[in-house]
Amino acid sequence: MAPGQRAAKLYITDLFNYAQHLIRYELTDETVVIEEACTCGSALQRIDDIHGRTDDVFRYGDGTVVHPLTFRSELGNDPSILEYQVKQESHGATVGIRTSAPADTASLMRRLSAALDRAGVAGATVDVEVVDGFDRQQTGKLKRFIPLD
Repeated sequence: MAPGQRAAKLYITDLFNYAQHLIRYELTDETVVIEEACTCGSALQRIDDIHGRTDDVFRYGDGTVVHPLTFRSELGNDPSILEYQVKQESHGATVGIRTSAPADTASLMRRLSAALDRAGVAGATVDVEVVDGFDRQQTGKLKRFIPLD
């Protein structure tokens, strides 16, 4: 991948870990490699930014693909939102939020619907509900984006 271009996945090989080698370990995070050398003197490639997981995209029936950043941009700007989970619906999404203070869910619904509309989901509807918590995977990790089955 040329520097400055976004890659859909990243492969890691770590032969220095004596307990368990990682050979072509695939990460589905979109990354951007930069050309500038590290000020520390390392000759290894540097990553500028991680844009999110490619397996978290929502694919709608008309072929529209919505990147998770569409939701993260709105949800991450509200300091009262501690955690969120987005479930894809056929014409939009349902968003659960856990908050530290009362949230303006009506405004958030409008902003997220508009963001989906800009992403190509015409007439998108988004429902936002405040929840006490989320079901977690066995590892304890929260699956933040849940696509349609």
